[in-house]
Amino acid sequence: MAVIPLQNPVPTVLEEQVDPMSSSGSFVDYELYMVADNKLTTKEPQGSGQEVSLLGTGVSFQTNELLSDLTIKGESGRIVKINPFMKFQSSDNQSTADLTLSLYLGSDLIESITEVIENPCTGILSNCGFSSYLFNLDLGADSRVVDNGDRLRLEISADASCEGGNMFSSCSLDLKYNGQVGNGFSLIELKANALAGSQVKVHEVGDGWSETELTEWSPTHRVEKREIQFTVDVRDAFGRNDIKSVELTLDKPNIPDPIFEKEFEDNDLKLDNEGLVGNTTFIYESGIEAGEYPLNLTITDVQGNVIVYNHPQGITFLEYDIFLEFPVNQIPKLLVAPGQTSSVQLSVLHTGSIESDLQVEMELQQSLPAGWSEPNWDSPGGYTLSGGGSSANPILTIQAPEDLSTISDNYQIVVEAYAYATSGVDSGSQVRLVSLAIDVEKVNQYGPPQIDVYDDVEQQRQIFASDRPEMYNENLSHYIDYDKVGDFYLSISNVGFDDDSYRIRIQEIPVAWSLKFLVNGTGSELTEQGIDSLTPTIGQGEKMVIKVEVYPPFERDAVDIGLIRLSVTSDNSDDEVFTTPVAWTVHRTFGIVGEVISDSDGGTLGQIGPVSPGSTVTYNVRITDSSDDAGTTSWVIKNPAALQRNIDNDPGYATWLYEITDIEGNIALVAPLTGGQYFDIEVQITIRQQVEAGTHVVYLQVAEEANGEEEPRYFDLPLTIVVDEEVIPGNLVVEQKSQTTLVGAGQTIELEYRIDNLNNVEVDVVISIKAPAGWDATLDDGEIISFTLESFSSKDFTMQITAPEKVKNDQVVEFELTVTPTSYQECTATLCYIQKPTFQFKTENSGLLNSIMSELEDPEPTTIVLLLSVLVLAGFGLYRRGQNKVKAQMFAAMAEPIPVGFDESVEFDFAELDDEDDSDEDFDDIELELIDIETIEDES
Repeated sequence: MAVIPLQNPVPTVLEEQVDPMSSSGSFVDYELYMVADNKLTTKEPQGSGQEVSLLGTGVSFQTNELLSDLTIKGESGRIVKINPFMKFQSSDNQSTADLTLSLYLGSDLIESITEVIENPCTGILSNCGFSSYLFNLDLGADSRVVDNGDRLRLEISADASCEGGNMFSSCSLDLKYNGQVGNGFSLIELKANALAGSQVKVHEVGDGWSETELTEWSPTHRVEKREIQFTVDVRDAFGRNDIKSVELTLDKPNIPDPIFEKEFEDNDLKLDNEGLVGNTTFIYESGIEAGEYPLNLTITDVQGNVIVYNHPQGITFLEYDIFLEFPVNQIPKLLVAPGQTSSVQLSVLHTGSIESDLQVEMELQQSLPAGWSEPNWDSPGGYTLSGGGSSANPILTIQAPEDLSTISDNYQIVVEAYAYATSGVDSGSQVRLVSLAIDVEKVNQYGPPQIDVYDDVEQQRQIFASDRPEMYNENLSHYIDYDKVGDFYLSISNVGFDDDSYRIRIQEIPVAWSLKFLVNGTGSELTEQGIDSLTPTIGQGEKMVIKVEVYPPFERDAVDIGLIRLSVTSDNSDDEVFTTPVAWTVHRTFGIVGEVISDSDGGTLGQIGPVSPGSTVTYNVRITDSSDDAGTTSWVIKNPAALQRNIDNDPGYATWLYEITDIEGNIALVAPLTGGQYFDIEVQITIRQQVEAGTHVVYLQVAEEANGEEEPRYFDLPLTIVVDEEVIPGNLVVEQKSQTTLVGAGQTIELEYRIDNLNNVEVDVVISIKAPAGWDATLDDGEIISFTLESFSSKDFTMQITAPEKVKNDQVVEFELTVTPTSYQECTATLCYIQKPTFQFKTENSGLLNSIMSELEDPEPTTIVLLLSVLVLAGFGLYRRGQNKVKAQMFAAMAEPIPVGFDESVEFDFAELDDEDDSDEDFDDIELELIDIETIEDES
């Protein structure tokens, strides 16, 4: 290809007007600038730029790791354009340079070309400047994909014919980048769909991204049902810095006129799952016009490219819609008793257009079992709803049979509401059908009330439920400032068959705190009967809300945190007491509140565990200035290791490791706050290895800096850690306390021992003793002992041993203890909790005779070997003595012949004599062995 140096290149200028593109698979033009740190970026660089030599190893530029798959195409067809600013300079105007450009997608080489650069600048008559060059790289396909996590990389290098010249010659080929050169930049031009994965979803408030979208909404629903949650997920492969703006719009039907628009700020979007995620909510006005409303997500990048994601359904506001529920004062059940007539009230609300009228008919989805009456509605002909926002309260009445044994405990009936249009083109047509399942519960005349407790007047934040007590932590703090009144709402539901009233009694309350009970709405205080507060009569199947006012004490030394425990008892029942217990925790504050907003455990917030000893746990805590002060208060965050309250509870808490940091990882010592502001910290706690199993509570204190005039305000936040039980084989250690002594025959000695429980739980232990044969042993004067060892505790015991009447000297005897933890008796080849420590003792024996007799009665193997050796040596000595006697006689006969009487009856083996060795060594032996030579004369 021809390489064209552009001495006056056309400036790279972003167009002012860009037609929006759809996000789904749309490709737009991108310029990837060569900038500092050898990066390729979509953001235009500032400054005068940098220079680098391309001769030799050259230079490479690459993008950051892509945050999503990126499909690229050529700027024109399959051609990616490379536009570098270079300066080729040589003292020889005939010099040339071979320039190599290589494009990589990840580790894959897509295209590499080598072009010849000619006509160097000699610099003799004029200064040499940088010129713009244009190179075309063929992708080899219509498009290529750079995978998520990979990089797009360009490598440039060159060799020049003038290299290696003499000291008077010049030769260079340089690239200028990271800034504007003349009226252009060194860059790559291509097309890409970096924002292809961006989208928006529609949910109810609180729903997650993966939950089913809700695109149909009711124009005249209650306000809490008119809040739409929009969640955006912006996927830009080049990263957050490539995004200039993100805007969400909801337009009117067929008119580009938004009824809602939101431009997201930087702090509205966070990096989550490799995308920029954020959400916003929109409460539309009651009575909004029915129709289909387009929903658009518009993203503008730093180069001015505009990508629009059109939600496929948008939002539809329904012309016809109804909502079926229980009234606020009706429990969501049908209560039945044998042979009795029961009724349940419902509420049907017209939530469609204010211009549409509906006729609603009520039916049961299924037939009732035999013996039940036919269902009876208070308005058999239906209920008229005139325009959106109108409502009716149908009442269903049913008589139950005398025998309810065939009805299961989870029996349900399903009520259906059929809505028919009464005007317009849809008049007479069924336009909506909704249903509601109703639990049927068999009850007695009276029963324990169902209690629900809330800490807000709207009764949205529930803190207690008597039918689901495991769902709520009664020890979770609910804060009340010291100079304010805490309001709680106690909902009492009558689940008996007859009308009833209820007595509320305070069973437990922190010292110096007080309560007041009022009927919510009217504000009238409950009638007091002794220590009880009596409610008004509550109808069958109905509920009443009692407002509980909680008054904290003013005294600073009063209890800050404690449990409120109530009992609510049926007042009309004479035969049986029907009571429901209620409990929640109140916590007095002084203008500052700390609360756990998340932790390293997936269970109850603020409580972590069970965890193993030595574990590290993490709490994310929000410190909020709850005062009305306009000025800034410095709140000191105290290390729990130094808090006296923790040390008093357990001195071991001071040995735990506490690390408190802010959201940026810096050590957090002080939180400077004004009224209403908050400060987030992370509290990391490493518990020590030797820690008892069970629940541990350490307090994090946030206190006002003392000024010497008033007592500082403070807040103690309990952090709960549950430590798991840990019983380890070998953690019951037995040690001998007494000094070991020698044991004599028939002697009894007593030795002291100690057993240590190194486990973090209480262990019941049984210890037995096994003695050698002939020995006696007891433990604390018995055959076995048993006792309970607290965690990390020890206990002493004694062992008495008695030796037999005869023992050998320095004999080693071994006694074996068997230590059995009764709750952990597993013992396999790989895991055994039963321990068998052994202890050895040496014997002593007084008197030579006792020693000899003991050895003869029970000889050791060495003694037996010694006796056999003595007998063998004695026999061998006698044999050699006989042999020597014969040899002596023969020697005497040879020296001096002496008549010798010959006994023919005695045979003599002359062959044996001939075989004797005549060597000097043998004679030496004879000389050593001839201690006494006898002659015949001696014998005579």
